[in-house]
Formats: sequence, C-alpha cells, structure tokens
Amino acid sequence: MGVGSTRWTLAAASADFNGDGWPDLYLANDYGPEELYLNDHGHGFTLTDAGLSAESKSGMAVALGDAFNRGRLDAFVTNISERGYIFQNNNLRVNEMASAGRFRNVAEGALADAGWAWGAQFGDLNNDGANELFVANGFISASRERSYWYAMSKIAGANGRLFEDAATWPAFGDASLSGYEPSRVYLNRGVAGWVDVASKVGATDLYDGRAVALADLGNRGAEDVIVANQNQPAVLYRDYPDAGNHWIGIRLVGTRSNRSAIGAEVVLESGDLVQRRIVDGGSGFASQNDRRLHFGLGKREWVDRLVIHWPSGTQQVVARPLIDRFVTITEPAR
Repeated sequence: MGVGSTRWTLAAASADFNGDGWPDLYLANDYGPEELYLNDHGHGFTLTDAGLSAESKSGMAVALGDAFNRGRLDAFVTNISERGYIFQNNNLRVNEMASAGRFRNVAEGALADAGWAWGAQFGDLNNDGANELFVANGFISASRERSYWYAMSKIAGANGRLFEDAATWPAFGDASLSGYEPSRVYLNRGVAGWVDVASKVGATDLYDGRAVALADLGNRGAEDVIVANQNQPAVLYRDYPDAGNHWIGIRLVGTRSNRSAIGAEVVLESGDLVQRRIVDGGSGFASQNDRRLHFGLGKREWVDRLVIHWPSGTQQVVARPLIDRFVTITEPAR
C-alpha cells in the first residue's frame, strides 16, 4: 500500500488533509520526523514531506482538531522538554495542504513546552466555540531528590544508535526522569495565543500521564477528560463548561459507510463560526475518544447547517438542527 515507514511510530491519525475526499495518514515518530502519507485515491499511499521534516524531534502523540475554526483539521504533535537539558518543543501544525501543499508549525510560548508530553486531545472544554488542548505528561516519578537527567545527558551526545537503545542507558535506580509533572490545559485565545490554565481549572494531578481521551460521560453537553497513567490510577476530570454557552452533539450512523461512521467529517456553520470535526477510530497516544462529535457554540442560539462528508463519498446537508442536545443523523441510503 506504500506505507513503508520504519520509524518508531508512537501514534497515527487519519483524515482527509488535502480535501480530495480520501483519508490520509499522519504519523508521529519518536527519534525522527513526522510523516504524512497521502492517499492515492484508494490505490495506495505516497509519502510526502509537507514541511514535516523541519522541527520534528521525538513525536509521542498526534491529535487532530480545527485549531482556529478555519474548517480544516490541524495536527498537534507532542515532544519532550526539560529545561536545562533538552528542549524539543511541541508542534502545532496548521493545515495548508489544499492551498500550499504543506503544514506550518505555529507552536510557541506556553504551547510549545509541556514537559515530557504524551497524549493530547483537542476539545471545546468551555463550549465557547473554540478548541482547547489537554496534554498529559511526565515520564518517571520516583525520588524527588535524584534526577536521571544528568546520567542521560552523558550518553545523549554519544553515537545515535547508542542513545536510541535504552539497554545502553545507565541504571535508573530510584531516580526520576521528568517526574511529578502536572498536565496542561491550554486555553485558546485565537490570535493572542494559548495559555495554560490547568491549575485554575483543577487539573492538578502529578501522575505519569500517558493516554488522554474525551467523552461526554453524563450526556450533559460537556467533554469529560480521562487520563491513563503509567503504573498509577486513571484520572477522570469532570468538565463543567460555562452554563451560558450552547452546544450540539452529533451521533452519526453509517449505512453505505461503516456503521460507526469512522472517517466521517462534519463541518458546522453557525453565523461566523465554522468548525470541522472527524469521527476517528483512535486518536492521540493509545486513545479513543467518544465517537459522538461535540461542538461548542458560545452564545450562538442556532446552527445554520451541518455538512457531513461520509466515508462512502456521500455529502449530506442538515439545516437548522436543534441545539443543546444530541442529534442522531443517519447516512442516506443513496
């Protein structure tokens, strides 16, 4: 099929990035560049650079989301950072495939540094109509007095193969390596950038986070956050968005496409607001989100229309769906 990657792929995401109606593959790779495989209209995949070779480091996870409400799916790739030792900032890749054939990295400031970052997810956590980002991080939390970074730095400058083989590393003992790191909750302020509000919204655990998933567990119009941790308890953060903001949840049922509608993309239009979501079969690092698509609307009291791009190639338009509830939409039989 043409996907011949030999990288250490830790996460993969699939979506129609270039707008040709066929799902492509985006790989986050440890110790190497991210990779994009474009779908050759069902005949296989072709590796394309798309600007991803620049600023690729230790890709741990990839999450898809319409970061700036442009009606396109962007990619957020986590990397690892520890001040004083290593800085491999996270990448927020803005999707410019349809116009320029590339992704453009715009991560800077707080968004670029989340420590030893793992799973991440886009979601409108306050229902204001803009995506936020939840990032889990931390590697090994053991002794607070002993850090493994010094021992690791001694072999970091050695032969690449030596550093890439964990069997050659000095023994850990009870040392910590990027341990006791809080999660990040990045609030999207549009052109003003992203700000970490984790401590203000109660995301204060110091476990070694790995996987993150979003799901409306109480059918309340709120995206709860579930975090799986390494050798530690899972954490559930109940989401309490602004009660004055509106929302809509979309449950898709495929007929000609697969029944779970995996691969379907929905574009919501409400006045000046345009958002795109995708029903994925797995997103981030070892994660699966709620397959019902959640859209925050802010103070908007209606949705003009939903445009659904089904995996079968069918395009369906639903005008003025009811809001503040879940709406089930079935793919047309023809």
